[in-house]
Amino acid sequence: MKRILSMAFALAILASAGAAEAQSRNRVKIDQRGYANGAAAAQQGDRNGAVVMQSGRGHYARGVQNGYNNSLRMDQYGTRNRVTTEQHGEDNFAVTGQEGLNLSASTIQTGRGNVAGTAQIGTNHTASTDQDGVNNTSGIIQVGNGQDVAVRQRGDGNISVVVQSGYN
Repeated sequence: MKRILSMAFALAILASAGAAEAQSRNRVKIDQRGYANGAAAAQQGDRNGAVVMQSGRGHYARGVQNGYNNSLRMDQYGTRNRVTTEQHGEDNFAVTGQEGLNLSASTIQTGRGNVAGTAQIGTNHTASTDQDGVNNTSGIIQVGNGQDVAVRQRGDGNISVVVQSGYN
């Protein structure tokens, strides 16, 4: 009898450990059209969500999230665009939209409640957002050709907005 109870107890522990792993509610959706596109998404934690959609050719997208309740979205259209997003912490949100040729966007957020948005239309733009802290917000819009921007925010409650347009 003691042996049966020990075995039942061991099975209950194993079942509960498996149930804890099964409760992780991370979601990834990748939808690529065109050709020569590459995408990767890695998530560790719980309730993280990633959406990557690429149309056109020669795109690269990479998303990494560690923590709780982080969300990212990356859309790309055109040719040879590149986007990377990394989020570490909780309740962070990042979205990147690109339409054009040779566009590059990078977002890194560490902390809690940070929001970053990047929109680029045109050719040969580079945008970089790096936020570390709590409740920081960054918005970048670039239109035209050859625009470059780098935003770095440390601390809590920072807000930045960059809008650039022009043709070289």
